[in-house]
Amino acid sequence: MEFTKVIRLRRSTRGFTNEQITDEQLREILDAAQLAPIAGADYTMSHLTVVQDAAILDEIRTDCLLRRKDGTTLDPLYGAPTIILLSVTGPSDDNIEYCNVACAIENMTLAATNLGLGSVYLWGFLRKLRRHPETIEKLQLPEGYTLLSGIAVGHAETPLEERLPKENIGVNYL
Repeated sequence: MEFTKVIRLRRSTRGFTNEQITDEQLREILDAAQLAPIAGADYTMSHLTVVQDAAILDEIRTDCLLRRKDGTTLDPLYGAPTIILLSVTGPSDDNIEYCNVACAIENMTLAATNLGLGSVYLWGFLRKLRRHPETIEKLQLPEGYTLLSGIAVGHAETPLEERLPKENIGVNYL
């Protein structure tokens, strides 16, 4: 797919079908993460954890259920059949790991879009998940690694639609 079209199609998907992505699609998404720029090129500081096990996904959903002000609840994983969690050693004083993780996630969201899949950056559920060390233990993170973020991936309930750019972000010309 043409790069500009991928960018115009990419959006945060907050509703997924229960159809699992293929192994080939997963491999392409993980390869995109491996190509992300990493500060100092020290890839040993970062780790990816793929979760497709329905029981573990359900446990995360239960532990991290989001409640809105009106009392309704929201699935923190938006029904996605696959999540990819990013963890790091550290984090360091300058928090560069957050930048590294963001670059990997952006690469993965673009790769998912290129495959016709939906994706969404996962962040908000982590604070609640950290209160459940028994669930985190099931994720089998390497020793000394801390979860920083994640991405949900799957088939979007609503088809991806191309958007035209808007000037949402202010620009200064000097």
